[in-house]
Amino acid sequence: MHKSISILLGAGFSAPAGYPIGKVLNEKLLNITNDLISFSPDGTLVFSVNGTKPDFGYNTMYDINFEYCIELIKHYNDKIQSFDYEEFYDYIVNDVRNDQEAKKLAIPYSPDSDFNQLVDGLVTIYNQLVSYLLRDKKGNTWYDNQTYYIGNSYSGYTGFLRYLKSLDIDTIINIHTLNHDLFFESLNNTVFLNGELCDGFEELGSPYYGEIEKDGHCYLCRLKRYVGNYNTKFRLYKLHGSLDYRVFSNLDEGVIIPENYIKTRYGIGSMNLYKEKMNKDGKLEYENCWINYHADFLTGTTSKIERYEDNLFYGKLFEKFKVNLISSDILIIVGYGAKDEEINKMIIECFKYKGLQDLV
Repeated sequence: MHKSISILLGAGFSAPAGYPIGKVLNEKLLNITNDLISFSPDGTLVFSVNGTKPDFGYNTMYDINFEYCIELIKHYNDKIQSFDYEEFYDYIVNDVRNDQEAKKLAIPYSPDSDFNQLVDGLVTIYNQLVSYLLRDKKGNTWYDNQTYYIGNSYSGYTGFLRYLKSLDIDTIINIHTLNHDLFFESLNNTVFLNGELCDGFEELGSPYYGEIEKDGHCYLCRLKRYVGNYNTKFRLYKLHGSLDYRVFSNLDEGVIIPENYIKTRYGIGSMNLYKEKMNKDGKLEYENCWINYHADFLTGTTSKIERYEDNLFYGKLFEKFKVNLISSDILIIVGYGAKDEEINKMIIECFKYKGLQDLV
């Protein structure tokens, strides 16, 4: 029987690579301005590459939502006196409609007095802002062009990675992370993990594609979709989602029906996702899923917990998390502040280590 080790990673794990921990992310959001950020007519965040604000010729409705979001962040901070980016997410989802001061702040941004429409656009804007701020010390979000690393040390992570490499060949290492960034995946392209990392997504046979433009030409690139197979030594479970996750959905008589989770790649817009299908004439056609504006990840102190039992994807990940905890001989926790009550409960109930209740 294979030996099993479970690892749980929190925001602190990515900190040595330069990713912002919660406190730093809070500060960045409090200080964000619209000087170098705009939103395109399709709702996608566009940031400056030359020091000047991107100009689409007019203020889009998304720009207006963005400006209101900035004001709302300041208002919320003044009201609470302790800004937390996850608590603010809960606020805009559950409470902002009942905040009379927030309604007054909305008047300059909603001349038709459609406060609800203004609020409806906040989540799309806010999630893109959080995604934009999740960068390493070099400003990287994606690692598609990373070369293979053969060194025997890795700044900030040498001990951890050497430990993983030293484990017996038949040991299964289940890595559960609460981080949305792509840093851990980048370690697969090192001598330590050596390409032995899987995450339940597979490209072979996938009917999903993303459109990418190069030198004025558009190409369809096959994308991985979630199938739930984990068959390598290192197995990654991103319990709170990821910057490269998208939901492919169908639109049926105005109703959005989520179909599957897919992984996009650098340069592919969130709305440029397609599914290959055979039409009635036996010819291939490509159905566009245009309703994605941002990465799919969980945030909010309470809002995210509501999706832990989502049958399409997150519920499956959390079931695997619990099974992995039950079967593990060792549990290693790195950079997790134990602020998620539901995850704490799963650890206590599923990892049968004597005295764990006294340690948590």
